[in-house]
Amino acid sequence: MTLTRRLFLLVGVVATTAGLAVVAGVSFGLELTDIFLGLVAALAALQGLRYVQRRRDTPSNTTVTDDPEARISVPVPGADFDDDLVSAMGQGTRWAARGRVVDRLETRAKEALVARGGHAPEEAAALLKTGGWTDDPVAARFLGASVSIPLRQRVRLFLSGRSSLTDRAERAVAAIEQVGTTDGPAGERR
Repeated sequence: MTLTRRLFLLVGVVATTAGLAVVAGVSFGLELTDIFLGLVAALAALQGLRYVQRRRDTPSNTTVTDDPEARISVPVPGADFDDDLVSAMGQGTRWAARGRVVDRLETRAKEALVARGGHAPEEAAALLKTGGWTDDPVAARFLGASVSIPLRQRVRLFLSGRSSLTDRAERAVAAIEQVGTTDGPAGERR
């Protein structure tokens, strides 16, 4: 038997079965839409069973995955500076931590004066010693310049209620950020 004959035979059997179901359904008092819906449901069930039967013979393939990536903790930029600043305010290693904070800020100030201020490294070191790199006497004095802080600013620092070390370090950082962006002793561009 050829494929076309089988197909015609299948269509004939389905049509005959559907016709008999319609006649039987109408004779039992069912409406035509109920019969049609029943035939569609039966056809869907047969098709589903056919797919299940075909799938039963296929082997199941699985994939083995590797372990997920391990999370690596990356330090926050500047966290060691913050730790040194907190240590400098506490007891114990206070002076060593304060020295690390000042040294780090001095290095950044020199780098800023060279990179953004257009100064030579020797000139940058001299500006840091004299305090001529900034207009803020608190920042200049914190980084080692022998400049005097006006009484008015000293009183303001005292009354602020904040740690004097933190306040001075923040002012030094702000002054370093201003290097090369403002007009003045350190803001000269070449």
